[in-house]
Amino acid sequence: WFFNHSLGTAELNTSLRLLGVKIGRGAWIESYWFPETDLCHIGAGATVGPGTVVQTHLFQDRVMSLDTVTVDDGATLAAHSVALPAARIHAGATVAPGSLVMRGDQVPGHTTWQGNPIEPVN
Repeated sequence: WFFNHSLGTAELNTSLRLLGVKIGRGAWIESYWFPETDLCHIGAGATVGPGTVVQTHLFQDRVMSLDTVTVDDGATLAAHSVALPAARIHAGATVAPGSLVMRGDQVPGHTTWQGNPIEPVN
């Protein structure tokens, strides 16, 4: 209940920090989908859009694997996107709305990517 009414506020950031998400100063977060909070890293001035899932676990062949997801300083993971385990969106990079960042993807800094799975925007 609380998270639905605090999206995009400092109270949400504070609450997520208390749950274990590492959030930098000035981050804008409009999602509460951080399943394993201690594996989520959101940099200073980063943006996580509404409906976005920072997915830190996957099941494959009945085995659950966990890894971190990092959105570096000033990076954007736009609305209704998904980032899978071991993904990193480097500083200043943008992942467009509705995109899928696959497991282990490294989005280079200051670039724009989109799609399912993501590919660079020219």
